[in-house]
Amino acid sequence: MHRDEGAAGDFYNGVFYIQALQRLRVSQAVEMASKVSSFFWSDAPHIIVWLCDDCASALQLNETPRAVVTRRA
Repeated sequence: MHRDEGAAGDFYNGVFYIQALQRLRVSQAVEMASKVSSFFWSDAPHIIVWLCDDCASALQLNETPRAVVTRRA
């Protein structure tokens, strides 16, 4: 959602994204999940999720360096 608007962000491992959602209250998790294209949780190990810096901060993913996926050219 925010990527289309030109916000700064980065790519994160799908498993870390799901774990971050699970730490939120249900209403907060639903709101955050609605900002990302849907995928099956079982596919999370094979998914990378782009999050703007603000959303990553809200999920505390930007504080976990191992959650960031290295970009490839």
